[in-house]
Amino acid sequence: MSEKQSDNSSNLPQSNGESQQAEDVSRRAEIIHQDGTREQVEFKAQRFWAGALPRPEDFAKYAEVVSDAPERILRMAEKEQDHRIHLENQIVPADNKAGARGQWLGAVISLAALILAVLANWLDAPWQVSVALVGVPVLSVARSLVTAIKSSSG
Repeated sequence: MSEKQSDNSSNLPQSNGESQQAEDVSRRAEIIHQDGTREQVEFKAQRFWAGALPRPEDFAKYAEVVSDAPERILRMAEKEQDHRIHLENQIVPADNKAGARGQWLGAVISLAALILAVLANWLDAPWQVSVALVGVPVLSVARSLVTAIKSSSG
């Protein structure tokens, strides 16, 4: 049996700041059966690698170029991970706080509009004033609900 192997490695576009690599492996073989017939067979495989660290095979080769390169690469990946965790620890509470602030602000505006509508009615203002004052917060809430439903369904 004879074999021919070709390795094609390529770098794919970056995703989220991490490099992605693809490797195609193709092996051809000729099988000679007991009755003397020959058969050509081709085996194909693809391998993908994505992440902050290079493939293990490549990782070891860095030490051949710079002796402490693997340790430096690991430190760099650890620092990057610590940085991402630190950012997420700041962003998530800030998003929660902004959401709560928006809910409180919406509630205060709605309550103020309702109080003004009751006051306008008490002062014998035209009924359209009360409807307008109540309609704005009600339509705003309805719009928010429709937007939330649309974004969650598609």
